[in-house]
Amino acid sequence: LLRSDGQAVAFGENEDNQCWVPPLPPGQRYVAAGAGLAHTALLRSDGSALAFGGDPGDGRCRVPRLPQGLSYVGLATGRYHTVFVRSDGEACAF
Repeated sequence: LLRSDGQAVAFGENEDNQCWVPPLPPGQRYVAAGAGLAHTALLRSDGSALAFGGDPGDGRCRVPRLPQGLSYVGLATGRYHTVFVRSDGEACAF
């Protein structure tokens, strides 16, 4: 869930670390959030994205790196996947 102050909160069983919400860098806000069965994805106001849970290794999903000059502008999540939309209109999924 996104709060009016730009923070995000997550709750639930947290079996896959999907409820761990990292602190924001100074001056940033979370602007979009999505969740699947065992993962959570967040979009920050600076166009960066992060995802966590669902990975049996360290509990962090691997968000595709952006080419220089691009940002993430949207996201959608499904039960087992996440799609981020880039500022050039391309979509990347994992």
